[in-house]
Amino acid sequence: MQHKYDFQTGEDALFPRIVHVETTNVCNIKCIHCPQADPYNLVPDYKPQHMSFNVWKKVVDEVTEYGHVLRLTPDGEPVLSNQWIEQMDYALKNNVRLITFNTNGLLLDGERLEVLLQKTQSKIAIEFSLDALWKTSYDRIRVGSDYNTVLRNIFNIKKKIGERNIHNIKLLVSCVVQPEIEKNEYELFEKFWTPIVDKVIKRRYVDTKGIMPKKYNDESSDSNRWPCIVLFTRLVVTYDGTVRFCPDDWEKKTIIGNLAETTIRKIWIGDTIKKLRTAHINRDFVNSHAVCNKCTDWKVIEWGNDYTKALNDLFGE
Repeated sequence: MQHKYDFQTGEDALFPRIVHVETTNVCNIKCIHCPQADPYNLVPDYKPQHMSFNVWKKVVDEVTEYGHVLRLTPDGEPVLSNQWIEQMDYALKNNVRLITFNTNGLLLDGERLEVLLQKTQSKIAIEFSLDALWKTSYDRIRVGSDYNTVLRNIFNIKKKIGERNIHNIKLLVSCVVQPEIEKNEYELFEKFWTPIVDKVIKRRYVDTKGIMPKKYNDESSDSNRWPCIVLFTRLVVTYDGTVRFCPDDWEKKTIIGNLAETTIRKIWIGDTIKKLRTAHINRDFVNSHAVCNKCTDWKVIEWGNDYTKALNDLFGE
């Protein structure tokens, strides 16, 4: 497979295109493909945590300054943050350029939704992680959720967006393709949701760096491995203000800084991550970092076809 690599060009050399933020590591459901299925046993030293508002403000202010993307993903359900409404209100009133988050959708109604519908210059992309079309598959995969509630919330949001003539919010649905879905279910999932939402995302199953079970025999060769796009496009701010370079590092082994001592930009242009990028460019994955050496996730995140492309497709940027 041929890829067009874009190693730190233009404004991306100054600041990551996407800053992931872990506002909480708490989740209210137990998806079978996620370490949240059993965090106390699967995640070392796990205990429920929420990001302080001071750390949130520092992240939002810096991302807004550089005009890039704020993405709430690892490692919990962002709507469960103990300051969700205040966090969203601050980001949107400060006109962060683009904020996007993954949600299971169970709690996105009432005041938790209304804060997103305010007038703002910010663009908002809401991704609902569904992972199935049929309720039987959904219940098998997204344990503890409620299929009917989630669908009702999605259609309620779509209705409100239409009624209020809101143009800055885009809706996405996503599905992790794994053996627990029925034959041809993803194709029908895509067919069902395409006319309803703004984008449908298909994700390949990963074992989260060995934390979760392997479900497929992977015969692809590391000899064709490409440099990790994440090192050139993203950083992750954890709930306590520590910064890591890998969004899929649930064991927190890739920490390279702390916002109590520095800034996102200084970490982004610092020697530590520069050495990592150089090692990846030279295909020296063994000596780049222990987490990189054993990683298989590189196979599912391709240059030219990552989340930045999805956002560009949504907003025509």
